[in-house]
Amino acid sequence: MFRILGSLVAVLALAGAATVEAEVGFDIGQLQLQESEGMTVVGLPKCVPAWEVGAPSVPIYCVQAVVPQDMKVTGVSLLDFDTEPVDGEYDVYPVQPARPLSDPGPFEFVPQDPQYYGPFEYPGEVVVAAHQGSMFGYNIASAFVAPVQYNAGEKKLVFHENVRFAFDLEPADLGYLEVRNRSIEAQQRIEAQIATIVINPQDLTRYAP
Repeated sequence: MFRILGSLVAVLALAGAATVEAEVGFDIGQLQLQESEGMTVVGLPKCVPAWEVGAPSVPIYCVQAVVPQDMKVTGVSLLDFDTEPVDGEYDVYPVQPARPLSDPGPFEFVPQDPQYYGPFEYPGEVVVAAHQGSMFGYNIASAFVAPVQYNAGEKKLVFHENVRFAFDLEPADLGYLEVRNRSIEAQQRIEAQIATIVINPQDLTRYAP
């Protein structure tokens, strides 16, 4: 079963900087290996395919977290991860360009791009920083996590069951709109909505605008 593990912990450092740690877990039993045109498309529930056209089509998971007010994400740091190889050899299908559902095609097939297929892991990093923005005044940070990496030189997949990382933060004026007074009912509705998308709903009150 896909799972998200633990809560986020903000650890204040010197000079006002901070880190917010997170851990996400994935179940190798839910790994999907489907054949398409003699190649393998790799999938995992609640993940999206990689988006670089011509790159191996492997799953990417987006983590979102509420972080302290007036703190800017400067990057993410990979702290620890558990890895196990996936049995077998695979020729992974390349990502194709996005196509409108209303367009029936035909479409030109985009082949495997050598810059992504070689004797190295793709994606090259297990976790990278993504978007940061305001949602109802809450400071929301996100990161992309790669539960699967592919080495085309060896035709091997590796699976990361647990990934622990930290958002690196520093004080900043983010320019978010000021939140006006809200009724208790409105605040509860907003918190309930945000709680469905962040990894640390227990911190909503703590980091409220």
